[in-house]
Amino acid sequence: MPDAITFAVEGGSQAGWVFTPPGAVRSVLLCLPGGTYDKRYWHLQVPGHAGYSFAEHLAAQGHLVVALDHLGVGESSRPELASVGLDVLMRGDAAVAHQVRDRFADRVPFVGVGHSMGACLTSMVQAEGRPYDAVALLGYGVDIANVPHADPGADDARWPAFCALAGARPDDVYATMPRALLHDLFHAPDVPPAVVEADDAAQSVVPLRAAFEVTTPGFLRAFAARVDVPVFLGLGELDVAPDPWAEPACYRASRDITVFVLPGSHHCHNMASRRTELWDRIGAWVASVAPLGAGPSVRGS
Repeated sequence: MPDAITFAVEGGSQAGWVFTPPGAVRSVLLCLPGGTYDKRYWHLQVPGHAGYSFAEHLAAQGHLVVALDHLGVGESSRPELASVGLDVLMRGDAAVAHQVRDRFADRVPFVGVGHSMGACLTSMVQAEGRPYDAVALLGYGVDIANVPHADPGADDARWPAFCALAGARPDDVYATMPRALLHDLFHAPDVPPAVVEADDAAQSVVPLRAAFEVTTPGFLRAFAARVDVPVFLGLGELDVAPDPWAEPACYRASRDITVFVLPGSHHCHNMASRRTELWDRIGAWVASVAPLGAGPSVRGS
């Protein structure tokens, strides 16, 4: 079982789980969940179905894994603001990243891992503060598509329609998205119904403005262009990036970019039937590229 951990940040605190490997620590992974998810995305427990914990799988390979709740999500504090956008979440996640680096990654590579909205935020955190030696960005594309109302039209025109789709009012700060609308995008037909049910039960509220921003094509472009460490882009066969092979061009400051498309997977790779292929690929990639990173976390002995 993981150890609970709390990080003090501006505006409150953020909750997380720490998964410690049985032997020597090879690297530290800070894992950020996507919209409608909290830290349970990285450690899904399904009665009668073992093997849905990314965190346990990577910890067994020697990686210390920290699974985090964003501000306003899961067991973290909910900022009492009129709007909670990606900028608010980024500041909190960045503060946690620097704390994790200082506490756990003193002499080993430190890697940011994010899924969907978490991938967007991992890129933003790296562009602004550069805490990571490498980043693994899963299930997100700078030119995002396939998401309801991911429309490049004017924000003022999109906002009411987006709120209605989310079952929220335009002045709501947080929302519980209707998961039924997302099942076909999130899960391939071969995902067991019990897994989908457990995944739905682990749903979290999402900051409405952040969800709106993350489904805006091109929102991440300026941040992605400033990510200058090795990048792993992991996507499913049906996912939110319309052209996975075009995505590397958005990360022109990085000298090392890997694209991996998980066969048979939809957007939520951690529930996919072939999920361990992605997990093992990430583990091998971290071992091969993290020492090459430009970030400040790898220090001399």
